[in-house]
This record gives sequence, C-alpha cells and structure tokens, in this order.
Amino acid sequence: MPKIALLGDSIRGNYEPHIRKLAGDAADIRSPDENCRFSAYTLFNLAVWIPDDDYDVIHWNNGQWDTCYMPDGKIHTPLSQYLELQKRIADIALKRSKRAIFATTSPVYPEQFEKAERNGRKNEDIVEYNQRATEQLSAMGVEINDLHAALVQDVKTYICDDMVHLSEAGAARCAEQVWEMVGS
Repeated sequence: MPKIALLGDSIRGNYEPHIRKLAGDAADIRSPDENCRFSAYTLFNLAVWIPDDDYDVIHWNNGQWDTCYMPDGKIHTPLSQYLELQKRIADIALKRSKRAIFATTSPVYPEQFEKAERNGRKNEDIVEYNQRATEQLSAMGVEINDLHAALVQDVKTYICDDMVHLSEAGAARCAEQVWEMVGS
C-alpha cells in the first residue's frame, strides 16, 4: 500500500476528502490536520508533517496565501522568495519520497482582487508564479500537477462564491486529477 503525503493550503483541504473516498483502502494517505498556509509555513513544518523518508509520494501545493496582497499593498511572498521556498520544499520532498509532485495554484474569480475586503489575489500573479515554479521544479525532477489548467476554463463552476476556494465540483475535479497522479 503506497504511503502518500498530501500537503497544501485550504485548496488541499477542499479536495482531500474526495481523494480519501477515491482511494478507499488502496493508500495510506497522511496529511496535516491544519492548513499548510503559505510556503514559508509549509517549509517550517515539514519536519513535523513528513518526519521520515519512507513516503512513496509527497504532493503539495502553496500559492493562494503567497499571492495575496497585504494591507500595505504588497504581495505576501515576492516571486523570488516563493521560488526559493519551493526549491527548498522540493529538495526535502525529493529526499523523503520516491516521487515529489507540485500542484499549481488554482485560479480565482477575475474580479476577486477588486471585490476582496482584504487579501485580494490577481490571476496574472497566479499564472506567473505557476509558470516560474513549474519551470524550476520540473528541472529538479519534480512532477507537476497542473490544477490551474484543470479549473481555469470554467472558474465560475469550479470556484465557489467566495471567489477563491473550490466549489464541490472543483473539489471533485481536483481530487480526480490528484488521485490519478498520486495513486498511479
């Protein structure tokens, strides 16, 4: 039975219950009880969340927190810092598992930034962060699960009314795609 770690922000929290149903007894799925939040938080907690090196797959996503804007008008995690953090997470994941898979950040409603009361996000930032992380991590041997591409054609169906998180349809869509990658 494969031992799989699922790490990630609230998007992972949206799709994980669906993955557990799809997997049934076919995999030992482990994940933190908490939201893995932003990349620096994930890196900081890896020793607790993946304490040993006998995983078959480590699958993670970070991006929604990293690409949101703070009250000072600046993005939470500047791109260069985000890329460095993803590299460090990948280095650890590659040492502690047979396969490391990075999932791209899901899109938000196009108007999310303008309508957000706080912590708005822009799809153009998400696209740039995804592209740059994908290039960097692929070169390291990390597999890429392009959740963004799976959802971007129908954002209003796959993202719920809060304009950021997955709808039930989006959670089911992501779970199918994640399970297809981690369960193979």
